[in-house]
Amino acid sequence: MKTPILKLLTLSLILISLTSCELWDTAPNFDVEEVEGYRPIYATESEIAIKTLSAREIEDPGKIYVINDYLLLVDILKGIHVFDNENPENPQNIGFIQITGSNDVAVRDNILYADQATDLLAIDISNPENVKLASRVKGVFPFGMQYPQQQGFYFECPDPEKGIVVGWELTTLQSPKCYR
Repeated sequence: MKTPILKLLTLSLILISLTSCELWDTAPNFDVEEVEGYRPIYATESEIAIKTLSAREIEDPGKIYVINDYLLLVDILKGIHVFDNENPENPQNIGFIQITGSNDVAVRDNILYADQATDLLAIDISNPENVKLASRVKGVFPFGMQYPQQQGFYFECPDPEKGIVVGWELTTLQSPKCYR
């Protein structure tokens, strides 16, 4: 009785070890000279300041929130478009809240919560045409934007000397040293 179980266990271990060999075949080759991958997009401290700006074109739309007579439309990695929605049949784009590098937001009780690199922001939007940063908690998201979200790609290793990573662009890289 023990022999069939022992044979089955041995066979299972062999199969597992064979499938794990496939993982080694896909390991990155860091001797490549030129390859498609991701390059960090950097911003300075002043560029990540939360600002209320004039209306602008929507580039990469995300979530939509309704707050009183306003619509808030996320523009991924850039900020939030503010629309006057008094007339829901004809909303008017009236402003833009700059939140450089933000991937996601949530709204509750006139407070907009947003990620920005490794930080969590709380922004008072009781007047969406003139927002105020209520608080910034640093280091909430330990990995922030230090890696591209996509996996299975080479990327240029971030350099803190160049600023804060607020996004990633797909491009041709020369001799990259990082892979995810």
